[in-house]
Amino acid sequence: MPANLSADYLKAEERYRAATTSEEKLACLEEMFKTIPKHKGTEKMQADIKTRISKLKKEMSSSSKGGAKRADWFHVEKQGAGQVVVFGAPNCGKSALVRELTGLHAEVAPYPFTTTQPAAGMMEFEDIQIQLVDTPPVAPESPAWLFHIMRTADILLWMLDLSDDNLLETTEQTAALLQKANISLASSKPEARSPNAAPDSSPSPQPPTPNPKRCLRLGSKSDDQQALDRLAILRELIGDVEVLPVSAEHHIGLEELKRRLFAMLQIIRVYTKKPGKPVEMRDPVILPIGATVTDAAYHLHKDFAQHLQFARLWSGADYDGLRVERSHVLQDKDILEFHV
Repeated sequence: MPANLSADYLKAEERYRAATTSEEKLACLEEMFKTIPKHKGTEKMQADIKTRISKLKKEMSSSSKGGAKRADWFHVEKQGAGQVVVFGAPNCGKSALVRELTGLHAEVAPYPFTTTQPAAGMMEFEDIQIQLVDTPPVAPESPAWLFHIMRTADILLWMLDLSDDNLLETTEQTAALLQKANISLASSKPEARSPNAAPDSSPSPQPPTPNPKRCLRLGSKSDDQQALDRLAILRELIGDVEVLPVSAEHHIGLEELKRRLFAMLQIIRVYTKKPGKPVEMRDPVILPIGATVTDAAYHLHKDFAQHLQFARLWSGADYDGLRVERSHVLQDKDILEFHV
């Protein structure tokens, strides 16, 4: 039986091969086991992953008992429609933004390194929730787990402090640290909805990687009197790369930010209804762009998908309860009625 490995599993496996620490390898192995399809064709692979997890945990435990102090390792489990990791230089406004958008209680202070651990909150966008992760600042002494969290995120939000007189220097330093951690950034243009988007121009040259991270750059504290002047100078440094001005304190650009993040996640919302019953426009099925009727059915249950005979679709003015095939490609806010 073929394994039919998911894209999430393959990404976790790729990160495992590139991992350099035991903690990072363990996090990747656990993600591999979580995302591998559970059926007879993957039983040997599941057993192998569990064996590697067990062996690695024993090695890490032995190392700790031997006297070497093990560094803390943090991992944030993904929740909601997607995970967005917020990062940047010290005191750039990450915690204030996450608190404003999610209600997450996080310490906000006018001095650097206030945040020492990752903290996650849920941001509402229409009828879905998107996870935002606040992180410690990117600095030369940043722990390895910080970059691991960035590598596994769906989207990165790079906070660029428009009130900082040393903005150019801090931007170049952050870019250099990303390059050192082998994190490459993809385009954040609104129309760039393809996962194969080409890498953008960056403050420092970066080696090509097969999977650059989707990243949106935010010009934080845009209410500062000299913010626009600093933004113009910053754009000369980073080239033709979009920077979205925002202010958590004055609620500038936050609604546009929500819309932009939803577009960058490359997902659609599909609603389901029972035959003869009205549709409830809440708790939609979240699917990647390009998903089909079969994908939606499989998301509900694999047995349900196998016994599916046909579906009826409501989609704008083009489809009003018409019968569609299993291979029909779905659009955002489609309504499906399954018949088994």
